[in-house]
Amino acid sequence: MLGETTDDDSNNEPNPTQTAAGELADAIRTTLGPNGLDKMVVGENGTVIVTNDGSKIIEWMDITHPVGRLVEQAAAAQDNTVGDGTTTAVVLVGALLEEAATLRSAGLHPTTIIDGYGRAVEAALDQLAQYERGLHSRQDDRLTQIAKTAVTGRWDDASTDRFAELTLSALQAIGFDRSRLTLKSYPGGELRESVCLDGVLVDLETSSTSLNALSHPRTRTHDEPAIAMVDAEIGIEEPNNVESVELQDATQRNAFQAHEQDRRTELVEQVVQSGVTVLLCQKSIDEAVRTALAQQGVLPVERTRRDEFDVIARATGSTPVMSVDDLTADDTGTVGSVTQRTVGTAQTLVLQGCPEEHRATLLLRGGTPHVAEEVRRIVADCIDVTRVALDDGVFVPGGGAVPTALAMDLAALSREIPDRTQLVFDGFGTALEALPRTLATNAGTDPLTTLTGIKQRHDAGAETVGVGPDGHPRDMIDAGILEPAAVFRSALQRAVAVVTQILRVDDVVRTSTNERTAGGEHDHAHAATGGYPWAVGH
Repeated sequence: MLGETTDDDSNNEPNPTQTAAGELADAIRTTLGPNGLDKMVVGENGTVIVTNDGSKIIEWMDITHPVGRLVEQAAAAQDNTVGDGTTTAVVLVGALLEEAATLRSAGLHPTTIIDGYGRAVEAALDQLAQYERGLHSRQDDRLTQIAKTAVTGRWDDASTDRFAELTLSALQAIGFDRSRLTLKSYPGGELRESVCLDGVLVDLETSSTSLNALSHPRTRTHDEPAIAMVDAEIGIEEPNNVESVELQDATQRNAFQAHEQDRRTELVEQVVQSGVTVLLCQKSIDEAVRTALAQQGVLPVERTRRDEFDVIARATGSTPVMSVDDLTADDTGTVGSVTQRTVGTAQTLVLQGCPEEHRATLLLRGGTPHVAEEVRRIVADCIDVTRVALDDGVFVPGGGAVPTALAMDLAALSREIPDRTQLVFDGFGTALEALPRTLATNAGTDPLTTLTGIKQRHDAGAETVGVGPDGHPRDMIDAGILEPAAVFRSALQRAVAVVTQILRVDDVVRTSTNERTAGGEHDHAHAATGGYPWAVGH
């Protein structure tokens, strides 16, 4: 019958729920570490994306098996919470399930394994504290090393150092307040052209404003401009109700046109009399008014994105008004300078030296749209990792040093356990060793030899030794390979939580798409979302 499984069958047949999660782990295992390889993800429409970011690969995969979706959700939660460690979490899930299958074949009941994993992860987290080291301040040099570790393997050494230092300098400039840092990426340039700007960059491509349509040159700087902000349309007011105007003769037509022209002139004069240099409108600006403003030396920008509009208002001290008629000099704000510039093919406005709210923008460049977007994603991950390390205040040596040390600690603790939970502790430790083994494999070295060498160094008291960039044992502190303790801690906890859920499942019961549960009204069938055709399921 459906859902019934004998102990003999469960010991001899691989559990399909565990197999689905294992396949997902195997799919991204090769991306782990500085020597990890990229995945080429091909979309249904032919779009090709190349990346080694585990979270993005999983996000783009078309995962059909419900257990695979559990792992996908855990990976997304890991990425959203700490910004890194997604691949680590998924690899741990696969390793823990593989050890669970071995324990099942040895006759252990799933409940015993679940309880043992729960005790083992508690012991591992307790032991983790002895390998943590504290950060002294926001100027601690080890923050730079943490940032470099986060982007290692994405570029060459020179670019890795540059982007890590660029990211850290941007965070330091805004007091590590992520809400005051903006990332903008543009294709058509080289990586070395990426810079940190003191202020806000507005992308005019998102509005209908075109610098080509204005009388200003394509690049111009306004020093200490008066900035006004209007949170409504600027132009001839439209009636609320549908109305028609019947013109009897040419005289009436001319009078009607003159009235509209007078209104436009009135609007322009009101802006000019307010001493405005830059006018930002959240909605549209009448074309004739926009042209007249440009001729009067005012830079008009329409349809400013709401988030940018609010940011500029706070940063410049401007008071948004609902109508140009209400605009006065007291409503204007200012910045050090406003520069019109073209980045690649995009037209932008750069507001630098914001007096009311210090802000920064990382202007990132890449040769192609995909490279530019990949640079933005990598820098975003670097920002998240750096902030997590600072917020948590502690870091650990990378390169699999901590998982190896914890595996050895659990092996020692298991010898004191009198029942069969000892086997579970040993299996949990073996699963932790999957991380240094994977790093060594991806570096092209023999994982068994490398892991043995690391353990020998740990036995001698060098507990910070892990897998170096060349795949051989190396002291991670001396090598500057550091990572936030919160990243590994979160990955370990999420992996165990998912594995516990999976081990409690002995079968998958399918229902029709329109079938309802007895006590609810929701349809839990998963509809296809048109994702990338990389299916993990059965």
